[in-house]
Amino acid sequence: MDLYIDREELIRGLSRVQGIVERRTTNLALAHVLLSAEGNSLRLTATDTMVSLVADYVARVERPGEISVDAQSIFQVARSLPESAVHLKAEAGNRLAIHSGKSEFHLVGMSAEDFPPLPSRDDRAALGIPGTTLHRLINETLYAVCVDDSRYGLNGAHLEEITSDGGEARLRMVTTDGSRLSFSETAYEGEFQMGRRMLLPRKALDEVRKLCEGDVGAWEIAFGERSATFQTQGLTLMVRLVDGEFPDYRQVLPEAYKRRLVLNRKIFQDALKRVAIVASDRNHSVRFSFEEQQLVLEAQNVDLGNAKEEVEAELEGDSFDTGFNISYFMDIMRNTSGDELILEMGEPLDPCIVRIPGRDDCLFVVMPIRLD
Repeated sequence: MDLYIDREELIRGLSRVQGIVERRTTNLALAHVLLSAEGNSLRLTATDTMVSLVADYVARVERPGEISVDAQSIFQVARSLPESAVHLKAEAGNRLAIHSGKSEFHLVGMSAEDFPPLPSRDDRAALGIPGTTLHRLINETLYAVCVDDSRYGLNGAHLEEITSDGGEARLRMVTTDGSRLSFSETAYEGEFQMGRRMLLPRKALDEVRKLCEGDVGAWEIAFGERSATFQTQGLTLMVRLVDGEFPDYRQVLPEAYKRRLVLNRKIFQDALKRVAIVASDRNHSVRFSFEEQQLVLEAQNVDLGNAKEEVEAELEGDSFDTGFNISYFMDIMRNTSGDELILEMGEPLDPCIVRIPGRDDCLFVVMPIRLD
């Protein structure tokens, strides 16, 4: 293998594989990235056996070939190189020579034959959506995926096809950790066909979110029996799905509300940040007092003291008090956009439905907590 590539192009490619490779593993090959030179491109491949990334980058290939090297090491080297032109050359003994300006590195690698095989694809159906839309779907739901892998059926995102009131087929992504729930949806082209007991794993979604951020191009999502493939021009991410029966989330969605609060998003968010300084107990618990012209937030901490914030708001319905984990609302703020928020509730211990005015393609649910 012998090629020349732009330093920024190499850094971009190597940065993408850092979240895929396994750094703490007895299988050294899983910490490696496979470099394959052919035609007019350098192909980078990384896998942890559950998630696999294959991406091509423009290069001037003098001699085709391939070698695998430690992904973190070559990434650190690439970022330190002084010149924009980078020369990569495979040497005897599975070593990779890297030249840029007056800098020279020789990294110990492995034979490409020892690199783990990629999973085979068995695509049955595929759908297409823009990259920016895919990023929104993941961004508005990923934070609510359960981080406890032992919570069967909650440690991944559920995808389903729904029909809008106008008869349009839409793709909905739903996540929950048992204390909160979120869904986001969009129209799509093509065919959706994902197994009912299959979930998209958290790590894979996080990587896709990074890859499609700011990408206005088209993305294709293809489904196999136990796999999904996310693909755009020059890039493919293959994912092994998680086997789990997602709960019937519609059971926690109230059909009507008794109380409805409309408030300014920015003012609410700033108040949450201030109260959160004191609300540092295990549950990040805060008292929410829904009053006629305002929402009052109160937090108490034995070691730190107390805090109180008054947020101007419009209440429809009777006044009441309840409690919430404030971090759940802060997660919604960080991952959505809009000028206002709507909070809908029934009784003090009923779920709180959070909506964004003017949008019917997303919804967020936060379960209350007792303040005894």
